[in-house]
Amino acid sequence: MTGASAATGRSLRLIRTLIEITVLAVGWLLDGSVGVGTVLYALTVGPTTQFFMPWFAYSSTAERVGRGGAGAAG
Repeated sequence: MTGASAATGRSLRLIRTLIEITVLAVGWLLDGSVGVGTVLYALTVGPTTQFFMPWFAYSSTAERVGRGGAGAAG
């Protein structure tokens, strides 16, 4: 998901939503049940993931220094 987002330059929410819709469609084509909750999940997990990703993303010391964090001259 993050690799596809970086490779295509598209937002994380778009890539994640497309993945979930694809999985939902394949499941439906294989005669799986699709309900309101399944569709709601497929459409909201992408934006939710993009919203929370900065809270959990790892940044190296070099990236923190570049942002004016620890070790920055100033």
